[in-house]
Amino acid sequence: MKRLLIALTVISLYLNLTFTIQGVAEIKKVSVGEKHNDFYDALLVLLDPYAREAIKKKYPERSYGLWNAEILEVTRKSDGYSQYNFTVKVKYDTYTGPHNPPESPVNITFGVKLEGVNVIEVLG
Repeated sequence: MKRLLIALTVISLYLNLTFTIQGVAEIKKVSVGEKHNDFYDALLVLLDPYAREAIKKKYPERSYGLWNAEILEVTRKSDGYSQYNFTVKVKYDTYTGPHNPPESPVNITFGVKLEGVNVIEVLG
């Protein structure tokens, strides 16, 4: 009788913990198609100083806002586990002055490695 009671207690604790952990994991899921989730915005903020420098260099009179920047593509350059070498393409809608219509978009390709970030290409 004592063994049965212990077995039932262990099983109930196991099931309780399993369903609790699974419920928490489901709440934290983020849609891949969702634009501007926390990870998306964090990546844009981390790339911002490099984008600002590249845009100012090519178009000194233009500005842009992160609120309408769009990450077009993130590609891992080398396969395998623990290979942190990426190419990130971002489209920035630029403008000249606060009340003027947008200029043409500027697409910037970044190389992201453990050693740092560099601008590979600026199109626009």
